[in-house]
Amino acid sequence: MGNHLCSVFLLLLFWSLLPLNAQKKGFEPGYIIILEGDTLLGQVKDRSQEPFVELYRKIRFKPDGRSSRRKYRPKDILGYGAGGRDYESAPLWEESSFFKFRYYLDPGAEKVFLMVLRRQGGLTHYRREFVQDDNSYLDSYPLFHREGYSEMVRVTQGVLGLKRKRLMEYFNDCDELVNALYNKELKEAHEVYNYYLEFCQETP
Repeated sequence: MGNHLCSVFLLLLFWSLLPLNAQKKGFEPGYIIILEGDTLLGQVKDRSQEPFVELYRKIRFKPDGRSSRRKYRPKDILGYGAGGRDYESAPLWEESSFFKFRYYLDPGAEKVFLMVLRRQGGLTHYRREFVQDDNSYLDSYPLFHREGYSEMVRVTQGVLGLKRKRLMEYFNDCDELVNALYNKELKEAHEVYNYYLEFCQETP
């Protein structure tokens, strides 16, 4: 009886350590979307472990049922998912002039992975992740992109909150949203997104 209990304990201990081992390796359940449009399921690793995070320029992917792994750059695939996060490969061009930044989807630009938070009503809410150079701290900023437009708009400026002027320019064809931004009725990115869906979409 004692040997049996010991065996059960060791088995439970083994299984309890499996998630820890998987986590240490950094792979998460996910998928990739190849250029032909097919989705392949497997394990994905796109960053190093905390506290010193590194975002990989090439994600690591292990297909289900295989031990081999491959690396993919943004231009190699259409997108991927990892641990419940979804990413799209996008040709992002950042233009800077006198501390002013503009963002465009330019077919000639180098592709990057953008996290897709929401896509509805012709408006996509992206998150651009990056690592702070001074302390390897993972940070991000939100971007909106309207279908049919080449330009994107950065939604917030850190602790300063919404970039109201830029948002008012970007959505200048929707008076309701412009007025709500001007009157500071909206405080968060998701509020701007929801307001756009409610008041700015063309009715059929």
